[in-house]
Amino acid sequence: MKKLEPKTRGWKLSATMSCLAMWAAVSVAVGKDLTPDRIDGDGDQTLALTVRVFIYAPVPSSEMSAAERVASKIFQKAGLEMTWLDCPMTGTPATLNPACSAFMTLAEIHLNIMPDFPKIPQVEESAMGFALTVPPPDRGQFASISYGQVRRQLLHASQLTLDQLLGRGMAHEIGHLLLGTNSHAPTGLMSAQWSEQKMKLAAFLQFDFSKDQAARIRGDVRARMRQQESQQMAQRAPI
Repeated sequence: MKKLEPKTRGWKLSATMSCLAMWAAVSVAVGKDLTPDRIDGDGDQTLALTVRVFIYAPVPSSEMSAAERVASKIFQKAGLEMTWLDCPMTGTPATLNPACSAFMTLAEIHLNIMPDFPKIPQVEESAMGFALTVPPPDRGQFASISYGQVRRQLLHASQLTLDQLLGRGMAHEIGHLLLGTNSHAPTGLMSAQWSEQKMKLAAFLQFDFSKDQAARIRGDVRARMRQQESQQMAQRAPI
Protein backbone atom coordinates (compact mmCIF):
# COMPACT_ATOMS: atom_id res chain seq x y z
CA MET A 1 0.00 0.00 0.00
CA LYS A 2 1.26 3.43 -0.90
CA LYS A 3 0.30 6.56 0.98
CA LEU A 4 0.45 10.05 -0.55
CA GLU A 5 0.50 13.27 1.43
CA PRO A 6 -2.32 15.66 1.61
CA LYS A 7 -7.36 15.39 -7.80
CA THR A 8 -12.09 16.42 -8.82
CA ARG A 9 -14.34 16.04 -11.74
CA GLY A 10 -18.10 16.51 -11.65
CA TRP A 11 -20.46 14.00 -10.02
CA LYS A 12 -22.33 11.82 -12.52
CA LEU A 13 -25.98 12.06 -11.53
CA SER A 14 -27.04 9.41 -14.03
CA ALA A 15 -25.35 6.80 -11.92
CA THR A 16 -27.04 3.99 -10.00
CA MET A 17 -26.95 4.19 -6.21
CA SER A 18 -25.53 1.12 -4.45
CA CYS A 19 -25.70 1.04 -0.66
CA LEU A 20 -24.30 -1.00 2.19
CA ALA A 21 -26.72 -1.49 5.05
CA MET A 22 -26.22 -3.33 8.32
CA TRP A 23 -29.24 -5.17 9.70
CA ALA A 24 -29.88 -7.50 12.60
CA ALA A 25 -31.05 -10.39 10.39
CA VAL A 26 -28.86 -13.47 10.63
CA SER A 27 -27.22 -14.61 7.40
CA VAL A 28 -24.05 -16.68 7.56
CA ALA A 29 -21.53 -16.32 4.71
CA VAL A 30 -18.03 -15.11 3.98
CA GLY A 31 -16.12 -14.37 0.79
CA LYS A 32 -13.72 -16.86 -0.79
CA ASP A 33 -10.07 -16.50 0.09
CA LEU A 34 -7.88 -15.28 -2.76
CA THR A 35 -4.20 -14.69 -2.21
CA PRO A 36 -1.90 -12.87 -4.67
CA ASP A 37 0.03 -16.00 -5.62
CA ARG A 38 -3.17 -17.51 -7.07
CA ILE A 39 -3.68 -14.67 -9.53
CA ASP A 40 -2.87 -15.53 -13.13
CA GLY A 41 -3.10 -13.74 -16.44
CA ASP A 42 -1.74 -10.29 -15.55
CA GLY A 43 1.91 -10.99 -16.45
CA ASP A 44 4.28 -8.37 -15.09
CA GLN A 45 1.70 -5.59 -15.14
CA THR A 46 1.02 -3.98 -11.77
CA LEU A 47 -2.64 -3.11 -11.44
CA ALA A 48 -2.89 0.02 -9.34
CA LEU A 49 -5.62 2.35 -8.16
CA THR A 50 -5.41 5.68 -6.35
CA VAL A 51 -8.15 6.67 -3.89
CA ARG A 52 -8.54 10.30 -2.89
CA VAL A 53 -10.10 10.24 0.56
CA PHE A 54 -11.94 13.48 1.35
CA ILE A 55 -12.31 13.41 5.13
CA TYR A 56 -15.17 15.60 6.37
CA ALA A 57 -15.67 13.63 9.60
CA PRO A 58 -13.49 13.94 12.73
CA VAL A 59 -11.54 10.75 12.05
CA PRO A 60 -8.16 10.54 13.83
CA SER A 61 -5.37 10.24 11.27
CA SER A 62 -4.08 7.05 12.91
CA GLU A 63 -7.54 5.47 12.66
CA MET A 64 -7.88 6.52 9.02
CA SER A 65 -4.48 5.04 8.17
CA ALA A 66 -5.39 1.79 9.91
CA ALA A 67 -8.68 1.56 7.97
CA GLU A 68 -6.81 2.15 4.71
CA ARG A 69 -4.45 -0.70 5.57
CA VAL A 70 -7.42 -3.00 6.15
CA ALA A 71 -8.91 -2.07 2.76
CA SER A 72 -5.51 -2.38 1.05
CA LYS A 73 -5.08 -5.96 2.28
CA ILE A 74 -8.49 -6.88 0.88
CA PHE A 75 -7.65 -5.42 -2.53
CA GLN A 76 -4.14 -6.87 -2.47
CA LYS A 77 -5.66 -10.35 -2.23
CA ALA A 78 -7.64 -9.47 -5.35
CA GLY A 79 -4.43 -8.48 -7.16
CA LEU A 80 -4.67 -4.72 -6.82
CA GLU A 81 -2.20 -2.24 -5.31
CA MET A 82 -3.83 0.74 -3.61
CA THR A 83 -2.50 4.26 -3.11
CA TRP A 84 -4.33 6.52 -0.63
CA LEU A 85 -4.31 10.30 -0.91
CA ASP A 86 -5.80 11.77 2.27
CA CYS A 87 -7.55 15.12 1.86
CA PRO A 88 -8.71 16.41 5.29
CA MET A 89 -11.56 18.89 4.76
CA THR A 90 -12.08 20.13 8.32
CA GLY A 91 -9.01 22.38 8.55
CA THR A 92 -8.10 25.62 6.86
CA PRO A 93 -8.69 25.35 3.08
CA ALA A 94 -5.25 26.86 2.47
CA THR A 95 -3.67 23.76 4.02
CA LEU A 96 -5.30 21.38 1.53
CA ASN A 97 -2.75 19.66 -0.64
CA PRO A 98 -3.08 20.96 -4.23
CA ALA A 99 -3.07 17.34 -5.44
CA CYS A 100 -6.49 16.88 -3.83
CA SER A 101 -8.12 19.37 -6.23
CA ALA A 102 -6.26 18.35 -9.39
CA PHE A 103 -8.12 16.78 -12.31
CA MET A 104 -9.01 13.14 -11.65
CA THR A 105 -7.74 10.40 -13.92
CA LEU A 106 -9.68 7.24 -14.78
CA ALA A 107 -7.47 5.20 -12.44
CA GLU A 108 -8.57 7.24 -9.42
CA ILE A 109 -11.50 7.02 -7.02
CA HIS A 110 -13.11 9.83 -5.02
CA LEU A 111 -14.16 8.58 -1.55
CA ASN A 112 -15.95 10.85 0.94
CA ILE A 113 -15.83 10.13 4.68
CA MET A 114 -18.86 12.01 5.99
CA PRO A 115 -19.91 12.64 9.62
CA ASP A 116 -23.40 11.45 8.65
CA PHE A 117 -25.49 11.39 5.49
CA PRO A 118 -28.24 13.92 4.83
CA LYS A 119 -31.61 12.40 3.96
CA ILE A 120 -31.27 10.90 0.48
CA PRO A 121 -34.32 9.13 -1.01
CA GLN A 122 -32.27 6.27 -2.50
CA VAL A 123 -30.22 5.67 0.67
CA GLU A 124 -31.62 3.81 3.68
CA GLU A 125 -31.10 5.36 7.10
CA SER A 126 -29.13 2.27 8.16
CA ALA A 127 -26.74 2.54 5.21
CA MET A 128 -23.07 2.75 6.12
CA GLY A 129 -22.12 3.87 2.63
CA PHE A 130 -23.16 4.27 -0.97
CA ALA A 131 -21.53 4.40 -4.40
CA LEU A 132 -22.56 5.94 -7.70
CA THR A 133 -22.03 3.22 -10.27
CA VAL A 134 -22.44 3.76 -13.98
CA PRO A 135 -23.08 1.35 -16.88
CA PRO A 136 -20.30 0.70 -19.43
CA PRO A 137 -18.45 2.24 -21.14
CA ASP A 138 -18.38 4.84 -18.33
CA ARG A 139 -16.75 3.99 -15.02
CA GLY A 140 -17.86 4.94 -11.53
CA GLN A 141 -15.52 7.09 -9.46
CA PHE A 142 -17.52 8.46 -6.51
CA ALA A 143 -18.44 6.78 -3.21
CA SER A 144 -19.20 7.86 0.36
CA ILE A 145 -19.03 6.38 3.86
CA SER A 146 -20.88 7.59 6.96
CA TYR A 147 -18.39 7.66 9.82
CA GLY A 148 -21.23 8.22 12.29
CA GLN A 149 -23.03 5.11 11.09
CA VAL A 150 -19.82 3.08 11.27
CA ARG A 151 -19.46 4.05 14.92
CA ARG A 152 -23.08 3.16 15.65
CA GLN A 153 -22.78 -0.21 13.92
CA LEU A 154 -19.92 -1.16 16.22
CA LEU A 155 -22.64 -1.93 18.77
CA HIS A 156 -23.55 -4.89 16.52
CA ALA A 157 -19.97 -5.76 15.59
CA SER A 158 -18.21 -5.84 18.94
CA GLN A 159 -15.59 -8.33 17.70
CA LEU A 160 -14.31 -5.74 15.22
CA THR A 161 -12.40 -2.53 15.88
CA LEU A 162 -13.62 0.67 14.29
CA ASP A 163 -10.81 0.77 11.74
CA GLN A 164 -11.55 -2.84 10.73
CA LEU A 165 -15.22 -2.05 10.13
CA LEU A 166 -14.44 1.24 8.38
CA GLY A 167 -11.83 -0.43 6.15
CA ARG A 168 -14.24 -3.20 5.14
CA GLY A 169 -16.93 -0.62 4.37
CA MET A 170 -14.49 1.36 2.23
CA ALA A 171 -13.53 -1.80 0.31
CA HIS A 172 -17.22 -2.64 -0.21
CA GLU A 173 -18.08 0.76 -1.70
CA ILE A 174 -14.97 0.95 -3.89
CA GLY A 175 -15.82 -2.60 -4.97
CA HIS A 176 -19.15 -1.33 -6.31
CA LEU A 177 -17.35 1.20 -8.48
CA LEU A 178 -15.06 -1.48 -9.93
CA LEU A 179 -17.70 -4.19 -10.31
CA GLY A 180 -20.36 -1.93 -11.84
CA THR A 181 -24.13 -1.82 -11.47
CA ASN A 182 -26.05 -4.57 -9.66
CA SER A 183 -22.89 -5.80 -7.95
CA HIS A 184 -24.37 -6.81 -4.60
CA ALA A 185 -23.86 -10.49 -3.81
CA PRO A 186 -25.78 -12.85 -1.53
CA THR A 187 -22.64 -13.62 0.50
CA GLY A 188 -19.28 -12.16 1.48
CA LEU A 189 -17.87 -8.66 1.38
CA MET A 190 -20.28 -7.51 -1.33
CA SER A 191 -23.39 -8.55 0.62
CA ALA A 192 -25.99 -5.80 0.74
CA GLN A 193 -26.68 -6.43 4.42
CA TRP A 194 -24.06 -7.19 7.04
CA SER A 195 -25.72 -8.92 9.94
CA GLU A 196 -24.28 -9.26 13.42
CA GLN A 197 -23.57 -12.91 12.64
CA LYS A 198 -21.59 -11.97 9.54
CA MET A 199 -19.57 -9.47 11.51
CA LYS A 200 -18.70 -12.14 14.06
CA LEU A 201 -17.41 -14.34 11.24
CA ALA A 202 -15.56 -11.43 9.65
CA ALA A 203 -13.62 -10.90 12.86
CA PHE A 204 -12.09 -14.38 12.67
CA LEU A 205 -12.37 -15.50 9.02
CA GLN A 206 -11.67 -14.00 5.61
CA PHE A 207 -14.17 -11.38 4.45
CA ASP A 208 -12.83 -10.64 0.99
CA PHE A 209 -13.86 -10.50 -2.65
CA SER A 210 -14.73 -13.84 -4.22
CA LYS A 211 -12.48 -15.25 -6.93
CA ASP A 212 -14.93 -14.16 -9.63
CA GLN A 213 -15.29 -10.66 -8.15
CA ALA A 214 -11.50 -10.31 -7.94
CA ALA A 215 -11.15 -11.24 -11.62
CA ARG A 216 -13.78 -8.67 -12.60
CA ILE A 217 -12.09 -6.01 -10.46
CA ARG A 218 -8.74 -6.65 -12.14
CA GLY A 219 -10.42 -6.49 -15.53
CA ASP A 220 -12.01 -3.13 -14.70
CA VAL A 221 -8.80 -1.59 -13.37
CA ARG A 222 -6.86 -2.94 -16.36
CA ALA A 223 -9.40 -1.27 -18.68
CA ARG A 224 -9.16 2.00 -16.71
CA MET A 225 -5.39 2.02 -17.00
CA ARG A 226 -5.49 1.29 -20.74
CA GLN A 227 -8.13 3.95 -21.34
CA GLN A 228 -6.13 6.45 -19.33
CA GLU A 229 -2.98 5.62 -21.27
CA SER A 230 -4.84 6.06 -24.57
CA GLN A 231 -6.08 9.46 -23.47
CA GLN A 232 -2.60 10.54 -22.45
CA MET A 233 -1.16 9.40 -25.77
CA ALA A 234 -3.86 11.29 -27.66
CA GLN A 235 -3.09 14.46 -25.69
CA ARG A 236 0.61 14.14 -26.51
CA ALA A 237 0.01 13.48 -30.22
CA PRO A 238 0.95 16.41 -32.54
CA ILE A 239 -1.96 18.28 -34.09
